[in-house]
Amino acid sequence: MLQFTIKILVLFVLATINYQDFKERKVYVGLFLLAFCMLTFLHYSEVNTIQFYTAIAINGSIVLSIMGVLYLYSKWVLKLEFKEAIGVGDFFFFAIIACAFPTGSFLVIFSSSLIGALCLFMIVKNKLKDKTIPLAGLQALFLGLLLITNWIFNFTNLYLI
Repeated sequence: MLQFTIKILVLFVLATINYQDFKERKVYVGLFLLAFCMLTFLHYSEVNTIQFYTAIAINGSIVLSIMGVLYLYSKWVLKLEFKEAIGVGDFFFFAIIACAFPTGSFLVIFSSSLIGALCLFMIVKNKLKDKTIPLAGLQALFLGLLLITNWIFNFTNLYLI
């Protein structure tokens, strides 16, 4: 019952992140913290402790490597400050996904959500008043849809991949 309640709350928090990021390009930090705690708890409750901490270490290293490459790319190629190239909320959402899933699932979900966010942004960018990508919101939408379909149809156990 606890996990079911947390899953429903996760969907609500992800929907709220999506809404706030699209509407204002600002998301309350508390929403990221709630999503982080709930998704990390779901991950922790599905695997043993060693697998959990190993996955977080590997996933965190991957996210930090990506952020390092993005930092260098924004400085040298885009000639932008790092904070202009990516929002703080986007980085928070990367951390959430990194702690929410084992490495195999993380890699698939993370890369798919980035590709999906880019495709969806290309479709709706002309309708947006702000031309920046609401990446955390789009990734939250993608993750919410993925979780809903997986919980309803039980395609695979995301914690065993």
